[in-house]
Amino acid sequence: MIKLLKYIITIVTITVSVGCSVAESKTDAQSTVVDFGDPNAKQFAQRLNSLARNRNGNQVVNITQFGDSHSAADFFTGEFRTLMQQKYGDAGIGWITPVAIKGQNHTAVGWKAKDWRVITSRTVSDVDFPMGGFIAKATNDLATIQITPKSLDNKNWQVKLTFRALKNTPNLLSIYDADGKKINISYLPKSRVWQTVSFVTKNPFTIKGNRDVEIGGIWLNRSKKSGVIVSSIATNGAKQSIWQKWGSSWLKELSASKSDLVILEYGTNESFDETLDVNDYRKNLVNNIRQIRRALPNAAILLMTPPDTMVNENKIPKSFSAIMSIQKQVAKSEKTLYWNWQAAMGGAGSVKVWQKRGLTRPDLVHQTLQGYKESAKIFYTGFNEFIKRNK
Repeated sequence: MIKLLKYIITIVTITVSVGCSVAESKTDAQSTVVDFGDPNAKQFAQRLNSLARNRNGNQVVNITQFGDSHSAADFFTGEFRTLMQQKYGDAGIGWITPVAIKGQNHTAVGWKAKDWRVITSRTVSDVDFPMGGFIAKATNDLATIQITPKSLDNKNWQVKLTFRALKNTPNLLSIYDADGKKINISYLPKSRVWQTVSFVTKNPFTIKGNRDVEIGGIWLNRSKKSGVIVSSIATNGAKQSIWQKWGSSWLKELSASKSDLVILEYGTNESFDETLDVNDYRKNLVNNIRQIRRALPNAAILLMTPPDTMVNENKIPKSFSAIMSIQKQVAKSEKTLYWNWQAAMGGAGSVKVWQKRGLTRPDLVHQTLQGYKESAKIFYTGFNEFIKRNK
């Protein structure tokens, strides 16, 4: 009898162990990054693997994520940035908005702005927007912006600032370093043309502009430092079609970013659109991917689905299933990388479980700070599995 009992316990133990292994491997499969034949995926992975072996080789890998409120909070991208820089080195912050945007956040930088008005492509259509769709317009001749990374150091930073003059007059824009010393910058004497000035400074630095100047996005990179940069270019409430509101020159800015990987994180707001034209959505998504390919022919592209989302505990958004299906189809047809955020959370309905764990907000759409960090960790794990597979 005792021998029989021991045998039964052994069988049960083995069964439980096997069950755990199956569950774990299923989770791993859900969290992984899938390569549907991206022509630059292997090259991108090899660059990161090279960086991991030699963090002193003056190599920089740029990752740029476009998205909606899930990215605009910078909780997801901020955690992903931290994890990537811990492993591969910290080459800087990347792209930021010209001033703080109400309802949005950045985990790595702060702004102190005086006398600037924000114009956003979320609400305005007839403006020549730069990449990102935000413009800070000076409201008087003494407007200032001080930009301060939250982790200050005494090192040099390479800054690229996009701006345009509304009139062809001198001294519209001035830059001052951490000691208040004016930095020499040069730009073309052209009005109403977006251009970029580059300079090296220690932080915090200050921008001063008069009422005839507008500022777009700003890049903050560590000077002569190898590592990874993760940029979040996002707008609350955005759909992928927001790109159509940006001016014709924004793709030149994207090209100049030298991004090695472009992540597209859209779809949540489209899923709530009850009048969504699925054919138009598909065409727009395909066109945007092809625009990136032309602007950055050597970059890999990753399509990220929306996280699991519900209208209430019994109903999913009307167009959610269509968005999920189209994104996977397009990832296959356009040969991109692909990450299923819903599956990584546990599949359909998992948002309710996440809410019980305090990881999702009551709206069953947005995640809490801890939830976004958890999602970023799952993505990071799957992302690095993909990198390892492509050594």
